[in-house]
Amino acid sequence: GLFTPLVALFLPRAVLLTSLGVITLIFLAFEILRFRASSINRWFLLHFRPLLRETEVSRLTGTSYMLIASLIAFLVFPRDIAVIALSFLAVGDSLATIAGKQLGKRKLFDKTVEGDVVCFASCVAIGLVFYYVGLSVPLLTIVAGAIAAAIIEAIPLPINDNLTMPLFAGLVMTVMPI
Repeated sequence: GLFTPLVALFLPRAVLLTSLGVITLIFLAFEILRFRASSINRWFLLHFRPLLRETEVSRLTGTSYMLIASLIAFLVFPRDIAVIALSFLAVGDSLATIAGKQLGKRKLFDKTVEGDVVCFASCVAIGLVFYYVGLSVPLLTIVAGAIAAAIIEAIPLPINDNLTMPLFAGLVMTVMPI
């Protein structure tokens, strides 16, 4: 999950967008193909089912949503905000899931309060890492983005949070006054 944001720090914008566009198109083409050809879907499920959520058996995988979000984020947000927003997804969403399953006792919507708190804290932490390595996003903006990411992660939306979390956090960070 951190691969794309980290690579984005070193690649020229045109190379990054072209690469992300091609990779995203390849993933989406494969997803469409597996939905239309049952033999391909059987092969895919045979090899990747342990990595999938139940909903991903018949819908786009989280990876496809993450790639779409990455492409959109780097197209519409400044690079540093896109990097941080996508890192919120990679770190915050993953740790929220782990914490929710391991520590979660109090439910809020379909998630746990413990997972939500860990999501927020880990988003702030990864944002601070990027702040201290020199990305030009103010601390208050990072905290606002972390709040936005944690809220979107907690709310049961019909759209996959791999798409909504980085885009909402990126939008909030982009509109924050400097």
